[in-house]
Amino acid sequence: MYMLLVLIVASVLAVLVPFGPILLIGIAVALVAENYRQTVKMREDILAIKNHLGLMNKKEAEQYEIERQNKDVSQLSPDEMKSINQEIEAELEQDRKKNT
Repeated sequence: MYMLLVLIVASVLAVLVPFGPILLIGIAVALVAENYRQTVKMREDILAIKNHLGLMNKKEAEQYEIERQNKDVSQLSPDEMKSINQEIEAELEQDRKKNT
């Protein structure tokens, strides 16, 4: 309903304003982008609910965990990333010394 109303208003503006068709295309693209964003958010919520209730098969659960960890890592601050990288480098250095 919301999208239909916006498209009607955009159509009226397209007729009345000299740059109306460009405005109409811009509004349509914005609506599609917003719809896509909401769909992605709903998908994430559904996956979180399925994981919480244990309704995922093993492959889906593993994929969900990987995506969740990637999302968590991407939200870290640069200082946190630096300390994590230093810990990883220290572990790799220890492993390298053990293997030589």
